[in-house]
Amino acid sequence: MRDRDYVLTGCPVVAQDDLVVLIDVTVRLAVRPPRDGAPALGYDPADQRAVHAVCVLVLRQLGTEVASEELLVGRARVVGAVEQGLALAPVGSGVYASVTHAEVRPHDPDGVRLHHEFRLAGGS
Repeated sequence: MRDRDYVLTGCPVVAQDDLVVLIDVTVRLAVRPPRDGAPALGYDPADQRAVHAVCVLVLRQLGTEVASEELLVGRARVVGAVEQGLALAPVGSGVYASVTHAEVRPHDPDGVRLHHEFRLAGGS
């Protein structure tokens, strides 16, 4: 069992003030140590789509509560929301999720990217 890093890039979020920001986060899914002699649960790759969905849902819910300017300077709030969402989600029960990187930037209407991406970035 290995820890895994996933990167969510260019996730569009409509903020409370109806402006769009793009959010990038790197989520580390660390294998939890076994308890009382039980085997480590580890990460199930089949959970990747669900982890992706939880991250996007949490970010979009955060956007409904926070103005774009606050998102642009309040990365700690983004980190806290994603970590809390993953802690409460029924997926990933064998891992501890933490955000190792978060970036929020204004949406560029002239940008060519129309979709966000969620991919495996590495593991240890």
